[in-house]
Amino acid sequence: MDDKHRRFTRRKFLTHSAHSLGIGAGALGLFSSRTASAALSAARRVAPSERVRLAVIGTGGMGRRHVEALSENPQCELVALCDVAVGRFMPVREWLDNNKGIRPDTYQDFRRVLDRDDVDAILVATPDHWHPLITILGCQAGKDVYVEKPACTTVAEGRAMVNAARRYGRVVQLGTQQRNMEIFQRAMNIVHEGRIGKVTTAAAWVGVNGWRVGETYEEVPRGLDWDLWLGPAPKVPFSMERFGGWMGWHDYARGGQLTNWGTHLLDVVHWGIGQDRPISVQALGGSYRLGVGQDNYDCMEATFEYPGCIVSWEQRLSDTRENKGYGISFYGEQGALYVDRGTIVVKPDSLGMKEYIGEPEKSWAHPPHHNDFFDCIRTRRRPQADIEQGVRSTTAPLLAGIALKTRRKLYWNGDAERFVNDPQADQHLSRAYRAPWYI
Repeated sequence: MDDKHRRFTRRKFLTHSAHSLGIGAGALGLFSSRTASAALSAARRVAPSERVRLAVIGTGGMGRRHVEALSENPQCELVALCDVAVGRFMPVREWLDNNKGIRPDTYQDFRRVLDRDDVDAILVATPDHWHPLITILGCQAGKDVYVEKPACTTVAEGRAMVNAARRYGRVVQLGTQQRNMEIFQRAMNIVHEGRIGKVTTAAAWVGVNGWRVGETYEEVPRGLDWDLWLGPAPKVPFSMERFGGWMGWHDYARGGQLTNWGTHLLDVVHWGIGQDRPISVQALGGSYRLGVGQDNYDCMEATFEYPGCIVSWEQRLSDTRENKGYGISFYGEQGALYVDRGTIVVKPDSLGMKEYIGEPEKSWAHPPHHNDFFDCIRTRRRPQADIEQGVRSTTAPLLAGIALKTRRKLYWNGDAERFVNDPQADQHLSRAYRAPWYI
């Protein structure tokens, strides 16, 4: 990397954050007046004293979408923003101050947020490798937790998250917002009512994939706590490629779209078939386009066996089915159903179900999913995307990744959360944490 490009990279991190965070005049164009009106209508039933005092931990990428949506939601009060990079949280606070009259406190270290007695809940939108530990520490600190998907990078971390939620009596919701999207609820009704017959096969796929993992080491940008960003992951020099493209490394995520979209889509598969613990899994694939040495998988196919149903997962550089570049399909005795966030297609036409077109998705941050979380905080019921269900839906793609690493068919004991008579494969169910972090 030449000096000119190096300077631009750091300048982009430090001074172009406002543009990437969407803090211009059109930032709230992500949310229609209809969406905002729905959130406001629900919130009118909430007394000011019942508003949830919320802190957002992680304000880049998905985190900024949550902040934009939450600033429109009277059910909560944004009291704090936290990010290891000052260049990320400061523009967000400035936008909130200028456009919403909201001026939350800001922190680089999430532990200072957890120390506050006046914070009711945290929303965790960090890179994946931080999801388990911040969730667990949040529960220990008496906070309810909304954590982005995937829940974890290993099965052992996921079980520790569930145990913490139950031990400390906390509401913990995963960011699998499709559980609270009307189009998926409608699709599940069709499947569960038997309108395509008994489902014996299901599939999920994504046709956008690939992170370039090559990197150039450089000095840590001013305002970034790189050691805290790494956290429990191994100590390595800073690179913008790693910082910005962390999904390409298994130190921070597991398999690119395998756990990114895989958790979302296999969650709907579990919902539809009424099963969340595979019996066996096998997988093939690799990084064929970008060469060796990558942790992300460009192309991958996995097959899961569930009681009474076979499920396939496919990720590749392009894939379209029924005009859907990603989605879920259920195959029953009488027909098939295909669904994504836009439409539901049922085949054959003789079943008499025309294509259903849902309301366009306005943002990855879904206000009804937020509202379910806030309602659960007040009522103490478990959310639609409870952490147990979220961990099970994260476990399935994690198992596929392990099957690809071991290059053989694996048999899974879902109750014990161990492979059957396979201690070598069991070694992939946990990972070492870098001191002083531990679970």
